[in-house]
Amino acid sequence: MIRKPLTSPVRLNSFEALSRRFPKIHPKREQVDHELYSRRSGYRGEQSLQYYLSFLPEKEYNIFHDLRLPNHVGTFFQIDALIHCSYFFTLIDVKNHGGTIQFDHHFNQFIQTHSNGKIKAYEDPTSQIMRQRSQFKIWLEKNKFPQSPIYPLIIVSNPSTIIETTGNPQNYQHITHSTHIISKIEEFRKRHHVEHFTKNEMKRLTNRLLKQHTPETFDILHHLNIRPEEILTGVHCPSCSFLPMTRYYGKWVCPSCTFSSSTAYRDSLLDYSLLIKPTITNKELRHFLQIPSRNIATNILNSMNLRHIGSTKGRVYDLSSMKK
Repeated sequence: MIRKPLTSPVRLNSFEALSRRFPKIHPKREQVDHELYSRRSGYRGEQSLQYYLSFLPEKEYNIFHDLRLPNHVGTFFQIDALIHCSYFFTLIDVKNHGGTIQFDHHFNQFIQTHSNGKIKAYEDPTSQIMRQRSQFKIWLEKNKFPQSPIYPLIIVSNPSTIIETTGNPQNYQHITHSTHIISKIEEFRKRHHVEHFTKNEMKRLTNRLLKQHTPETFDILHHLNIRPEEILTGVHCPSCSFLPMTRYYGKWVCPSCTFSSSTAYRDSLLDYSLLIKPTITNKELRHFLQIPSRNIATNILNSMNLRHIGSTKGRVYDLSSMKK
């Protein structure tokens, strides 16, 4: 059963928002486009994994996507997917690289060769998932859960990717294409005949994982050293992303694709919360949406039923309470 569904990560959402509101001609435009492409690719890889995991017996396995848990040193560790049954855990790290990828156990390297011959090296994913395994084991101990076997898996989600390894094949049994993930989990299951978790303990574990999951916060402007003044303002078109739309008789109309909507501003306010900050005032809304009238801005804010603090003139609205 899926206990924590897969959702679009905040870093991807932030780069999507920035891409819409960043000048086409800018020294950092290429960097933004490159990282957006990379994060889209990673998310597609995690999405594709859901299909294969759907073949697991629903009553036997619990599935958690994108868990971010506190560790023993005061920071966090993240797991792409955690699969749990009463006999064992499986930790999954998803890679969606194309071309040819080589895992070098001797030098702890992960090297990608593109079809055009370009070569790029990355941090060794085996080292990454072993750190996650170690931190998760400590997390289980700290939260007083039974110790249970923890199997790490690195899943290559692109079926056309060629996987190469160096040295002893036994060092790479934890690496496979997503098409083989079910057979891997079935292989783990055949190894164990003693349950480590009762039904009540599995329920307690689910509740604790969901309670301690801590969504990531991400300041993309700080990350890229971009000033807020460089962000393009106005209501963007939800259909074609054209910026800015034109307000006409209570609606926003797109000059590019003619799409019109009376609530097009909502997506733009989500952009604001991702790029600038999660709260907004009437004055800030007028500037960002390019609305000259305070009354129109007030009507927009009132219609959204946002949590807020302060008096009417100095009121601050919480955009995180938007119903998406």
